[in-house]
Amino acid sequence: MEHPEVAAKNFFDQGVRFLEAQEFAEAIAPLDAALKLDPTYTDAWCCRALVLGHLKRYAESMESFDRALALSPSDHRALHNRCLVLAEWGKHKEALESYNLLLSLYPYDYAAWDSKGTTLTLLGRHTEALNAYERSIEFNPSYYKAFTNRGSALVNLKRFKAAIRSYDQAISIQPDDPAVWYNRGCAYMSWEKPVEAIASFDKAIELDSNYQAAWVNKGNMQGQINQEEEALRSYDQAIKINAQDTHAWNNRGITLRRMGRTKEAIASYDKAVEVDPNNYEAWDNRGYALAKLGKYREAHASIDRSLQIKPDHANGIYNKGYCYACQGKTAPAVDYIAQAIKINPAKYLPAAKTDTDLDSLRKNKRFQAILQGKF
Repeated sequence: MEHPEVAAKNFFDQGVRFLEAQEFAEAIAPLDAALKLDPTYTDAWCCRALVLGHLKRYAESMESFDRALALSPSDHRALHNRCLVLAEWGKHKEALESYNLLLSLYPYDYAAWDSKGTTLTLLGRHTEALNAYERSIEFNPSYYKAFTNRGSALVNLKRFKAAIRSYDQAISIQPDDPAVWYNRGCAYMSWEKPVEAIASFDKAIELDSNYQAAWVNKGNMQGQINQEEEALRSYDQAIKINAQDTHAWNNRGITLRRMGRTKEAIASYDKAVEVDPNNYEAWDNRGYALAKLGKYREAHASIDRSLQIKPDHANGIYNKGYCYACQGKTAPAVDYIAQAIKINPAKYLPAAKTDTDLDSLRKNKRFQAILQGKF
């Protein structure tokens, strides 16, 4: 007869094999069998907790971690994996507390400092996140992922030049990770430097031609510098990789509309809202394109869908005003333009002053008063 300790180890090994094969549901039974034979089997409790986390049975996962840590309070693997499962569960405050406990016991754990930084970022605590990434780098100056995440923290703090330096340090350590180049491109995008952003996105794509997000953002930046044909090709490539990306379809529609290919733009917006019926920007853009074709009833209906989803969507409110202006309905046109300006004066007041789409309103006294900030 097999010794209980040996049998428990065999059941545990079987559970680990299922875990490694990502057959998570199948892993539970052998781990339970191991724990029935030996309720003090810390590694089995820890493995069971991790499996339950993968199955999104988070509360049960925490119970198993608690059992593991009751047996071995300083078990590094249990503490670290508990942090990861809490973060995946969306319990970021609890994950932060767990990282603090882990780091009080293992203060030189550079990966834990990096993960703590990510948790702080998700909590919107960007300065503290930056400090955590700095600690990670302090304990392992070759850990390029911490340099990458440090760059993202600096972008969140609008310290763009320092962010680029951090990404460059990551690249000097690991030049072949497309995600670093992509994030570098996003930093330039936030810094409003489209040419430099495109160069970084190109490098990400060179390393991984199926990097769909890089194709989308490359298209966005090409549109900003009026490279519409090139932008269209980028969006087409992004959609070829993932036809379910509603934003790629929407941005493709914007490009086609700018190129004067309005009917094709509407077809692209149709795909965007087919993929995601709650894409309020696509409904709004679709309405604007329909108005350009003089289809005002359909345009209003499309923009109304946008505003049902997001009632304070200033661009949709502005476009309602535009539709009414096109129809010669001055009073509601002015009302909607005024609403948009109240929501976002920095964007829509200058727009209303120069937008040729609103020229029919120029002689209206109320419209003129609104342009002077008098509501």
